[in-house]
Amino acid sequence: MWLSLAGYRANGQQESYTDSLLRILDTAARDTARARLLFLLSDYWADKDSARAVDYAKKSFDYTTTTPFFRGLAHFYLAGAYFSYDKKRSQQEYMQADKWLEPFTMSEALQYRSRAWHNYGVLYQYMDDNRSFVNILLTKAIPLAQAAGDNERVAWGYMDIGAIFMNYKDYPKAGDYFTKAIDILRNHQLGAKPVLAECYINLAKVRLFEDQAREAETPLKEAFRILNAVRDSSYLPVYYTVSGMYYIRMKQWDPALADLHTGLYIAERLERTYDVLSLQYQVYEVYQQQGKLNMAKAALEKAYISYQQFPLADNRKVILYQLAKTEAALGNYKPAFNRLMEYAQLSDTLFEKRTAKEIATLEARHQAAENEKKLLRLENRSQRQQLLLYFGGAVVILLTAFFLYIYWQRKKRGVQQLQIQIAHAQLEGEERERRRLARDLHDGLGGMLAGVKLNLSAFGYDKDHRQQADLQKVIGQLDDSVHELRRIARNMMPETLLRSGLARALEELCKWMNNDRMHVEYTLLDIPEEMAHSQKMDVYRIVQELLANATRHSGAREVFLQCSGRQNRFYITIEDNGRGMPEKTAGEGMGLANIRSRIAYMQGKMELTSHEGKGTIINIEINVTANGKN
Repeated sequence: MWLSLAGYRANGQQESYTDSLLRILDTAARDTARARLLFLLSDYWADKDSARAVDYAKKSFDYTTTTPFFRGLAHFYLAGAYFSYDKKRSQQEYMQADKWLEPFTMSEALQYRSRAWHNYGVLYQYMDDNRSFVNILLTKAIPLAQAAGDNERVAWGYMDIGAIFMNYKDYPKAGDYFTKAIDILRNHQLGAKPVLAECYINLAKVRLFEDQAREAETPLKEAFRILNAVRDSSYLPVYYTVSGMYYIRMKQWDPALADLHTGLYIAERLERTYDVLSLQYQVYEVYQQQGKLNMAKAALEKAYISYQQFPLADNRKVILYQLAKTEAALGNYKPAFNRLMEYAQLSDTLFEKRTAKEIATLEARHQAAENEKKLLRLENRSQRQQLLLYFGGAVVILLTAFFLYIYWQRKKRGVQQLQIQIAHAQLEGEERERRRLARDLHDGLGGMLAGVKLNLSAFGYDKDHRQQADLQKVIGQLDDSVHELRRIARNMMPETLLRSGLARALEELCKWMNNDRMHVEYTLLDIPEEMAHSQKMDVYRIVQELLANATRHSGAREVFLQCSGRQNRFYITIEDNGRGMPEKTAGEGMGLANIRSRIAYMQGKMELTSHEGKGTIINIEINVTANGKN
């Protein structure tokens, strides 16, 4: 059986994207912005040019000396750059990334930690240590993804476990994990994701291995429905591999070869070497079952030449064994014998490695058992009674503490919920009053002032030159008052937000706040417009208050604002070069109470970093949904 290999999770981009990243990097004003751009560049080159990926990742360290969170990300991307050619260094960097990110509880940090542990485990699988990989998935990668609310990554973890059970021919368990991954993706509206297609493909493969070819047809159709909408998807070669296997089981040779050759074309164009090997092996299966042994041998030899790029020794054994059988069937007994000897030598090597590992494990267990016996012999009855007494007292104390903790937590949650409801009511009341005042000012007082201006203008035609000059001065002052009135009304209820959406409203706000005293640089990435209007208004008010605080209190000359959306999260980062605050007073005052109320209502978090004389950095993460429910 051909073994499945877990994938290194990276975020590939289109190659033309690198040019725009480099242009933005040349003009980026903030260290954090430069670091993120270098992360993206390193990630893009990780599976194409490792030296270039390492270079970009190392450069990012120059811009993360004062920000522990970004230092952790720098280690993560450096590990990805080393992933394909220096596995030991890659694992070390992943552990450094986890160490730097561990103090942070926001979802982005948890997602990166989950990815780091997953890729760390994949490297163990490359070393034929599937047990360590499964342990890391179950104890680290999946729990961290669950804590981050990243259901797609949870499904990835279950799918990897299913692939390992499939490699060990435990098909019922493999099918259970693939089905669990499918349920998670479908229940959380991730039905169009390519990862769901991969789950369906793996489930179809399990059904084929269970000799239930008819049961594989439906998962394959579901996978193709998803992948047909994604051009040049890296999952297409895998789909065509399993589709070819399906037609082989059904003895439909022409459709099998058609799908396998289509998969080979796509895999070679996308440089998916491992998929090329899998497809070539299935081509061998077609020719072997048709009795076309020379063509079967040619397909196997292609796979054997290419296999060395991948470290899974069990796959090499499969190829050598089938080559020996094919050579023997062709009457080429000497080449068949040579292949069989290679197979035996490789089997002995693997057996020795696994035996040595098992012996070491048994020895460790034996030593642990002996130490435990010695400890038991040293204990006497009185010591055991004393231990039981201490244990009973500890249980009573722990139970008391546990119930007190539950009581206070419930009470605390009740108070917090009440505070959030009160804050929500206050915010809604403020917004209603803002809208009413804005309408009254714009339609009522604004109209009255405009009428007065027209009457004064008409009245001026009957006056002499001197009186007209005085009257024009009054009209000019009245005109300025009308403009100021409308500016106040627009600030209280931004028409752009209602008319053109959140992204346009934030852009106009930043441009309006930009002046000779303070330069505002902003970056808006993937702003979700499907949010409910109330959430858009809350986001707009938060950004408006942050910029206003920077203007009124910080004395900053430059302000950098970044807003972005990902899944059900909205991220706001603002950084200024103002006077900052002492550490003891950071976060107090500065009009932040209203911001904290809105963030609490939206179930968000805010982290503020400020040092006197060194500016202020504020990171905000809030929860948003399409229907406006938090």
